[in-house]
This record gives sequence, C-alpha cells and structure tokens, in this order.
Amino acid sequence: MRTASSAAPLPLRECKIRASLLLKSLLGADASRATRAAQRLCTLPVYAGLSPDELLARKEQVSHKHALAVIAREQGHASWRELKHARETAPRRFDTEAFFTREGGGDLKRWFSTYAQARESLLAHGGWLFPFRQQFFVCEHTFLRALGVDATDPDWQRIGFNWVEPADDAARARLESKLIALGYAH
Repeated sequence: MRTASSAAPLPLRECKIRASLLLKSLLGADASRATRAAQRLCTLPVYAGLSPDELLARKEQVSHKHALAVIAREQGHASWRELKHARETAPRRFDTEAFFTREGGGDLKRWFSTYAQARESLLAHGGWLFPFRQQFFVCEHTFLRALGVDATDPDWQRIGFNWVEPADDAARARLESKLIALGYAH
C-alpha cells in the first residue's frame, strides 16, 4: 500500500545506508541525534504508543529491520518489502552517481551546495549541470567524453545543458535513454 510522501525516491542502496545511519544515531552517544532518531522510529506502528524517551530507554530492542521500515515509510511505502519490490521492478533511471564509479570521471570542475549557485555558474561559464546527492556540479565536455557520452548531441542544447531543470523534457528523455544504454542507471 503506497502512502503519501514528498520525499524524493532514493536508490535502494541509499535507503539501506540511511537505515544504518538512523540506527547508528539511535544507539550513539549524541543525545539530540538519538532523540531525533527515536522520533522517526516512533512513527512505526510497533512503537507508536511510545514517547521518544520511552523508546530511547528500550533502544537495544530496535533492530535494523525497524530502521529499514522507517526509511520505507519516509519514501512513501508501507513496508520495506514494498519499497524493495518497487525499486527492483521500476524502470531503470539515469543515475549521476554512476558517473563517479567509472574510470576517467575525475574531470569535474565546479561543485555547489545549492542549485541556484550551480545554475548561476552554468549561465556565466557554460558546462553541463547535474545533481549529485544533495549537491550539484557543472562539468566540462571532457568529463562527458571520457565517460563515452556524446557532448555534441543537440539534445544537450535543447535542455539548456541543465539536467535539473531542462528546457525541453522530450530532449531530456532522449538523453536519459542514451545514458541508461551506456550503463549510467540504477
């Protein structure tokens, strides 16, 4: 059963990492992080009757499967099993993280913590703008070429060289298909 969520879909690998971090926060020495983790865990039906302080008093009873369930709910799914099934059966999507797992991907030029900064740099200095986790980067054509991507494809110009807010959705879809075919997908 799908529940409402405003959270962006995360790759399964990232969901597992976040679940581990949630459990680590709960069990860690930092009281404020532990309390925030307990608040998130109290959203689960199994802990709904407990206050965060009561859950903290029983934190050794919380398992990794509970943390996975929290992440699943935050991603808009009723259970970890449902989220896992959805991610495993979903059509493959372009994954900018895949850029960083291939040799030759070290020619990044400009990193930004906000989209506004990255867009400003793109407009001022050119390049190709992509998201990466919670950040953004603008790369040069040599980076794309090193990864086997055709930087001269006219669709790049059609999207305004901006993957985050493309000027032409159809052109972005065509580029995404090409990038997936190159293996940059999750």
